[in-house]
Amino acid sequence: MVGANQHVYQELARHPDVALTLLMPSHYESDFDGRRIVADRVVGDGFRIITGRPALAGNGSLYFYLTGLSRAFREARPSVTFVDEEPWSLSALQVVRQAELCRSRIVFYSKQNIKKRLPLPSRLIESAVLRATHHACAISDEAAEVLRWKGYGGPITLLPHGVDPVRFSPRDTRLLRSRLGLTGTVFAYFGRLVPQKGVGVFLSAATRMAATEASPITFWVVGSGPEEDTLRGVVKDTAGRFVFLPQVPHLDVADYLSVADVVVVPSLTTPRWKEQFGRVIIEALACGVPVIGSDSGEIPGLIRRLGGGLISPEGDVEALAAAMRGLLADPLRRQRLAQTGRRAVLETYTNAAVAATMRAVCREAARAPAS
Repeated sequence: MVGANQHVYQELARHPDVALTLLMPSHYESDFDGRRIVADRVVGDGFRIITGRPALAGNGSLYFYLTGLSRAFREARPSVTFVDEEPWSLSALQVVRQAELCRSRIVFYSKQNIKKRLPLPSRLIESAVLRATHHACAISDEAAEVLRWKGYGGPITLLPHGVDPVRFSPRDTRLLRSRLGLTGTVFAYFGRLVPQKGVGVFLSAATRMAATEASPITFWVVGSGPEEDTLRGVVKDTAGRFVFLPQVPHLDVADYLSVADVVVVPSLTTPRWKEQFGRVIIEALACGVPVIGSDSGEIPGLIRRLGGGLISPEGDVEALAAAMRGLLADPLRRQRLAQTGRRAVLETYTNAAVAATMRAVCREAARAPAS
């Protein structure tokens, strides 16, 4: 629904053998502050967008379409239906049933990387979707492993997130840095202020550094969420080295990412969640900014493949502080990591590369025998 996330579909639609229709809810409610968010529409042509009115918007896997679904299939008459929803969701079942009526081949995209037992109704939905599917995409090896654990036996292709290499690129940030009041070496966190994102670990490590480092440093938190007041309390009386900025529009994220010298991704695994990908990692590296990430979920594998940062054990304040101190003391290493990571992102993690994989998967699914 976010316009910036639709750019991969723009890239997909550039292929002359692709006629693309995008169906999405007209709105949803934020899962952490209840805000009503209206669907964006990217500027450009090449594909059609149909919005449908959802029921139970903001209720995760429970939402479903009241309008728009039949129209989308009637007008598009798709040979392949790509379902960007988890297979236990009501909307996935709804779309799959409509696709079956149209004899459309089905591809779904899963990001779930934890083996957890679902309630019986969700398991029944998931089983029906998996049986009907011709090809699955998974965001990571862990997500693919979960699909096998659930009994899916069809083909699986890894499909990461992508980035726009033009919008996310190095730039001169001196004016923005001055306007924001950021000085010295800037260590930044970008994302929601919720416990599982580990912002408290970042700020605890930063507080220890602030007490011992004489060189100019700024610790910058960009985001909003229910933990904000608690997190501000962690860093009181620290001589102005900590700066909080509310969540910025996604279209402006590249400007703000580029201001940082190091982006920290300190996510924490919980019984029901671990980091599924870490999109900010590829966005930061595309902007020429190295990263320090925890070893939660997909983060360490992504950093190793890209070569653009350091890995710190999740929840380990001392280890994170040591990693930050190491990069603070070695600007040349920061530069080398950033250059290595950006090259790797441009080779594999652009929206164009992801769209090419999507096209190949859909072409293969189109040739699959009917379920």
